[in-house]
Amino acid sequence: MRGLFKRIKKEYVIITLILIGAFALLHIAPAVMAAATPTSTSSSPVLYDKTYIDALETELKTLIQTNDAQKKVVELEKELADLKASMTFKIIKLQTGQTLVGGDSCEIIVRTKNKVVAYVSSTATGGVSNLISGRDIKNGEIIPDNQLLLVPKADGRGIKANAPADIMIKGTYTIK
Repeated sequence: MRGLFKRIKKEYVIITLILIGAFALLHIAPAVMAAATPTSTSSSPVLYDKTYIDALETELKTLIQTNDAQKKVVELEKELADLKASMTFKIIKLQTGQTLVGGDSCEIIVRTKNKVVAYVSSTATGGVSNLISGRDIKNGEIIPDNQLLLVPKADGRGIKANAPADIMIKGTYTIK
């Protein structure tokens, strides 16, 4: 065997070993790269770490809160519009027999002379306040025209029309 090695020159042995090593590298490298690189075509389930899930949870909570905030803004805008509407006088027409019951701090101005009387339910305390004359108008008493009336609280006080009447009103009210 020593004779065989003597016949083969050292250079050929080195070149052959290099070629075998290169051939091995060319066949092993793609397998190593495929094992190191995750593929999205695998049928195995994808696993996520806790930080990724926590970040998604935080983003979801933010979106939910933003949606709640938008709903709250819409509700507040509606409430603001209602408050603005209740701060100006509206002109309404009461028909014969209709009763207007005022809410808290409701202001009423009767524009039709001798056609409207005060209405005070049995649960109310006091009468309808006449801010011009400075006295309470009792149940069934005729209300003079162009008098500013105040319903201090929503306990069943208001006015009743004996004939069609024009009324200016500010605040909340119900018509029966």
